[in-house]
Amino acid sequence: AFGVPDHYLFDYALPVINERARSTEPFFATLLTISNHPPYIIPDWFHPRTADPETQIVEYADHCIGRFLSQARRQPWYSHTLFVILADHGKLVGKTEAELPQSYNHIPLIIFCPGVTDGLYEGLGTQVDVMPTLLGLMGISYDFDGFGEDLLRQPRRQVFYTSDTQVVGRDSTACYIYNNQADKSFCYDVDGSGSLRLSSPSAHTDSLRDYAFSMVQTAEYLYRRQR
Repeated sequence: AFGVPDHYLFDYALPVINERARSTEPFFATLLTISNHPPYIIPDWFHPRTADPETQIVEYADHCIGRFLSQARRQPWYSHTLFVILADHGKLVGKTEAELPQSYNHIPLIIFCPGVTDGLYEGLGTQVDVMPTLLGLMGISYDFDGFGEDLLRQPRRQVFYTSDTQVVGRDSTACYIYNNQADKSFCYDVDGSGSLRLSSPSAHTDSLRDYAFSMVQTAEYLYRRQR
């Protein structure tokens, strides 16, 4: 297996967080779960409702998160802690609808805390936006030399992301994908449900291409400047 089971990780983490919370200083804790990576190993005591291992492991992971949060609610630090549930990547779900399936980069982001008003952000966003958004929620000012935006104050018009062989630029109506191994571009329209439909190059997709490559070049420049 990649690592320890999720329930073991959470059981181990809770007393560690309790010990850290005894300090008057704010702290940041990260728990990286791994059970939903193959090989899927589910403890004997957990009895899933579904038969497919792909959904069984999701049931188990969901159960472990819920169990941890239930235990956390009984701790004194819960009422003033901001929780973030975030995936590092997606996986293929359903049919492959594009050169790079959207589901690989379509991940959940849940931010909650007692006192934070419920809401739903339905726009575009990426992992680099998490930090500015969190600091905005906490009312903390900061200097930031990066690509992230506070999504609750400045919703994104477009995003870029990459895989091992693709560079992607997209907004709410179009998507541009470049495959560097094949040296070939793919253009898609995005419909109201978020589905992709293959289309022809246009001024719009050209602008997404320019945006994606300029951001990749900027990232490379910033990386080399730090070395």
